[in-house]
Amino acid sequence: MRVNLLGPVELVSAGGEPVRLGAAKRRTVLAALALELNRVVSGDRLLSLVWDGSPPPQAKAALQGHIAQLRKVLSDGVALLTRAPGYVLTGDRAAVDVFRFEDLVASARDAADETAVDRLTEALALWRGPVLADVPGDRVREAVSARLEELRLVAVQELATRLFRLHRAADAVGELREAVAAHPLREPLVARLVLALHWTGRQAEALEVFHRTRERLADELGVDPGPELRDAYQTVLAGDAAPKRVERGPAPAQLPREHRGFVGREPELADLADRLRGDSAIGLLVGPAGVGKTALALHWAHRVAADFPDGQLFVNLRGFDETEPLDPRTALIGFLRALGLADAQIAVELEDQAAQYRSLLAGRRVLVFLDNARSAEQVRPLLPGSPGCLVLVTSRHRLDDLVVTEGASALHVQTLPANNAEDLLAAALGRARIDAEPDAVAELVELCDRLPLALRIAGARLASRPRWTVQSLVDELRDEQHRLSALELPEAGRGVHAALAVSYRELPEGAARLLRRLGLHPGTDLDSYAAAALLDINVVSARTHLRTLAYANLLHESTPDRYSRHDLVRLFTHQLAVGESEVDGALERLLDYYLFVADTARAHLSDHVRPFRPPEHRPASHPELSSHAAALDWFTLEEANLGLALDVALLGGHLERAWQLALCLDAFHFRRGNRVDRLALCRIGSEAARALGDAHAEATFLLRLGSTLADLGRLPEAVESCTRAAELARGDRDLELAALANLGYCLMADDRLDRAQETILEALEVAREVGDTRSQASVQNNLANVLLRKQLPEEALRHAEEALSLFTSAAPSKAHTATLHTVGAASQQLGRLDEALEHYRAGLELAERLGDRYQEALCHRAIGDVLEQSVGADAATPHWLTALRLYRDLRLADADDLAAKLDPNVAAVGLS
Repeated sequence: MRVNLLGPVELVSAGGEPVRLGAAKRRTVLAALALELNRVVSGDRLLSLVWDGSPPPQAKAALQGHIAQLRKVLSDGVALLTRAPGYVLTGDRAAVDVFRFEDLVASARDAADETAVDRLTEALALWRGPVLADVPGDRVREAVSARLEELRLVAVQELATRLFRLHRAADAVGELREAVAAHPLREPLVARLVLALHWTGRQAEALEVFHRTRERLADELGVDPGPELRDAYQTVLAGDAAPKRVERGPAPAQLPREHRGFVGREPELADLADRLRGDSAIGLLVGPAGVGKTALALHWAHRVAADFPDGQLFVNLRGFDETEPLDPRTALIGFLRALGLADAQIAVELEDQAAQYRSLLAGRRVLVFLDNARSAEQVRPLLPGSPGCLVLVTSRHRLDDLVVTEGASALHVQTLPANNAEDLLAAALGRARIDAEPDAVAELVELCDRLPLALRIAGARLASRPRWTVQSLVDELRDEQHRLSALELPEAGRGVHAALAVSYRELPEGAARLLRRLGLHPGTDLDSYAAAALLDINVVSARTHLRTLAYANLLHESTPDRYSRHDLVRLFTHQLAVGESEVDGALERLLDYYLFVADTARAHLSDHVRPFRPPEHRPASHPELSSHAAALDWFTLEEANLGLALDVALLGGHLERAWQLALCLDAFHFRRGNRVDRLALCRIGSEAARALGDAHAEATFLLRLGSTLADLGRLPEAVESCTRAAELARGDRDLELAALANLGYCLMADDRLDRAQETILEALEVAREVGDTRSQASVQNNLANVLLRKQLPEEALRHAEEALSLFTSAAPSKAHTATLHTVGAASQQLGRLDEALEHYRAGLELAERLGDRYQEALCHRAIGDVLEQSVGADAATPHWLTALRLYRDLRLADADDLAAKLDPNVAAVGLS
């Protein structure tokens, strides 16, 4: 079976019968897959190609339908398979006319004239019209038509040259006339037609073709005929009947010397070898400044240089130098000279130079290395037009356009693994010096972000100072204010800061302004909403700027709509922020953004929430958190940033923002059962509130501090803290209620049961007074726990069930989970083990749903205790092990007591 694309798309059976394909989109799917024969085409790329970059909502289903129909008609060695992340058409290259054409043209290159004529004639006979003539849309066709048309013209030119040498000029006239009619300004074709007509005795026609072309060149391009066409004209005038042999130019060898001390990168080298198999491959290596793109590409190029006997071309396109990027014309002129053209033979216009370049590379195997490309537009004129050549491009920009339009294969070069980074230092300093200070070397590697440029500079500094220890340089680099300057080579104007500065200067103003403002953000990652707050713009514009920074490899999109930066980039943005205007306003907007969203999230996690008053800078854009799960996910994602924002607020004297952020984080840690971090937050919050003179805010933290201290077994401190909270809360009945409830809890934990009961009853009176049903339920639950400790399970069960009935009409909450546990405990004391187990399991299910790890631990332990009573220790052990893991994660005081219930060997295996 054959697939024909050089004209209308055809599927032909082994017997030569055409196979009906049906829908136009189906022909497009077949063409897109056939052009990537034996290579996987991702589903997303296929959708983009088939629907011209704008697939409708139903496109995926339609594509699957076309794939299914194509599978029904494919046979005889051609198959369509599903391979992640898309599909692959498999078969021999000869099954697709495009590849038969390319292979025939390539094989003619070194063949004798007679054989070359036969192969070129066969190749050109495969053309039945324009490439993919009946494919709707442009994207698939544009990806290949220019290259294939160029190769067809090169084949026509080569066929004419070979026929001239065989004295068969008359056989060349037909193909040349047709080609010149379609491309009347392509001088190599016109020159050959002039010669073919001359050598078949039709001098008048030859001169007419020359003069007609000369006039069109003057009228349309304002140029005179080039050397090749002028030579053909002189041949006609001189009556020269002897065909001239066209000699090939020299084989250039322009690859620069490899970097000394190249280390590692074996996965990347293997990836390049896998990606760049086959003809006309384009490898695109992208990554941040100093990551080692050029070194990697150069190492691989030297490895494979022998596979390109017709030479290697290299040019530094200077896309990120202090000066302007290299003009593609300058690069092309250099390449044309290297390929043997004299200056007088080189065309004037870029398009004509590119055509000459493609013609000279036709049929050759040449490696083309384009280093430091700024844009796809800079690269595109330097791409060969025929198979057999391979192109390597390096860039700090992603150059997605080359991937989409030219089929380039992109490899994102990352920083070195730690062991390879140490090897790079060892190459500069010697292994003995590295092995003498392993800890200092490990820290140096991380301070350099495992970035090869930074590591080479650090190695050079140490190598030129043999008396320095590695630790001495580490001590210097620990100073964040001077780390970038320590990683510079001032005399050469090179280094991390210089490299980043060039990338920064090339940014559009909006993205540059965001990069400066990122110096105010204390974290290593952020989303588009935080970026919008920094710039006081909408989130859509912020996303555009973030994508620009990611395109320039100054940021990395770690997850969708979330961007991270290397530590050295973070320090660079801090330096930029020093000279930024409106620093205070931007920082306040960032703090208010985090505070506003954190307060929204807190409302989903806490049982009793008073929203803060609207912040001074209410964010225009923010994530919508409409559920408990969404709030918990947001807190988990932003926990580090919120902690750093709290530090910034404290250092900047934003004390109200500081205690409010601390309260929001406390709600998150409370829900997760993280008592240790709660302890620190409550102290920070209470100190900030005290400094502000806000007694009620201080009381809010002291009552939380008390319950946290109680959970950690520090009971006298807990009682003292909650007592002080109750004193400060006077005058605010809601806050007084919370303080009394927490004081009662702490007194109960300290076994001061009578006073605990008295305090809780006082809290219950206040709860009824303010009409807070949920607080009444929580206090009733606390009262039930006191009665349980007094060995009054029937009375305890009555209060716990009353609390449970109050919770049934409210949204799920932590207090609800605690009450289910209390009902279970009372039932267990009364010997009603099945009822106890039912309530413990209901409590566990709710705790898991709420993400309350503390209550999960309590319920697992309680279930284990009931199962031990009713079934035996073996049934209890899995629950005890889970509880013990949670206890230890939460650093709870009961962990050792629970561990004593387990067989040490079982515990060791279960916790490993």
